Amino acid sequence: MEVVVESLWGQLIVTLVLGFLTGLELRTYLNTFHQGKDEIFFGTVRTFSFTAVSGFVLYLIDFWMFVVGFAGLTGLFLLFYAQALKRESGSVLLYWVWLLVYAYGALALTQPLWVLALIFVMIVLVLNAKDSIKQFVNKVSGEELTTLAKLILLSGIILPLLPREILHPMLPVSPFKIWLAVVVVSTMSYLGYIAQRYLFKEQGILITSIFGGIYSSTATTVVLAKKSQDVPRLSYQMTAAILIATALMYFRLWAIAAVFFWEVAMILWPYLLGFGLLTAVIAVVYIQIEKRFGEKKQVFTPAGNPLELKVAFVFAFMFIAMAVVTQLVNEYFGDSGLRYLSIIVGFTDIDPFVLSLLNGNYQADAMTVAGAIVIAAGSNNFLKALYAYILGEPLAGKYSAFWLSALGGATMFTGWFVLVA
Repeated sequence: MEVVVESLWGQLIVTLVLGFLTGLELRTYLNTFHQGKDEIFFGTVRTFSFTAVSGFVLYLIDFWMFVVGFAGLTGLFLLFYAQALKRESGSVLLYWVWLLVYAYGALALTQPLWVLALIFVMIVLVLNAKDSIKQFVNKVSGEELTTLAKLILLSGIILPLLPREILHPMLPVSPFKIWLAVVVVSTMSYLGYIAQRYLFKEQGILITSIFGGIYSSTATTVVLAKKSQDVPRLSYQMTAAILIATALMYFRLWAIAAVFFWEVAMILWPYLLGFGLLTAVIAVVYIQIEKRFGEKKQVFTPAGNPLELKVAFVFAFMFIAMAVVTQLVNEYFGDSGLRYLSIIVGFTDIDPFVLSLLNGNYQADAMTVAGAIVIAAGSNNFLKALYAYILGEPLAGKYSAFWLSALGGATMFTGWFVLVA
């Protein structure tokens, strides 16, 4: 019995102290943000202390007493709020803080101490973040919030509802894995887009090319190649940026493999990470060459928001189509057919193909799948080399096309003769 009494003493003291500190914090908030304004406020530090103790005592007596106490306090606040509205100074912030303080006692009696402490810390942080929250709200558009809702829709609502079993032999991937691939790629692309748009908005080409590479190295190559026409004196820097985007392609492919097929990721890591690091080193060399002429920061506008529902559905359709094609090629032409398909796919969007390989139940073993991914990556480099040469400023286009072609050839050779042979 003594243990129970001591526990109640401790819970009561913690409730009283946190109620007092919350009232003190709220008073500081009012003095900081509302000083000199013709407003009235309900309660003092003592009011919040007694509110916390009242909640503790009433919950200890009976749950319904606690509810009645809550209703009574709410009625008192409504009387205060009616007077505040007449003065055109009404705010419900005080009520929400007061409600949480009233719940301190119930939390202390029913939950671990860290829950009560976390609620207190959250109140303090939110109250002191008023200016930061205003700045954030002014920066973030309604479109971005809509985009966040789309991400939640894709990952939190649609994904759990999909069946996890294969529905037809011609489609060797379950609906759950198809949509999981959509969620993973969309999330990676969206995070790169958000970082580029808000965290590094005023940064130069080299920083933005990193996040562009996370989104799509092919699309970033096209944008950079076109931009190089506007800054012909920055040929070396534009070449470095294009190569950095390709380096991120290698890293992104390995990350996707690690998420969906760890055995393949373990086979791929020395090759994809090696080619990624090699590409990054070449880019650094061009950055150092550019510095001789005085580096100038150039900014290009981020690509459009990649997380659009129609884009997600198109990606899902491409994933399904690529899974079916891969199944047929593998069934009728074996591993050699898969290698030739990898070359062809490299001149399109390779993500659906890579994801279909990693998620499907094919006859190919892990080594063959890894080789096909590497071949597709090399083939895609040739496509980017073509874009860079045709769309880019002559010098930047030539440099970029040369290195992308060299990397493409080396990558395809590795996939064809080292991994698959």
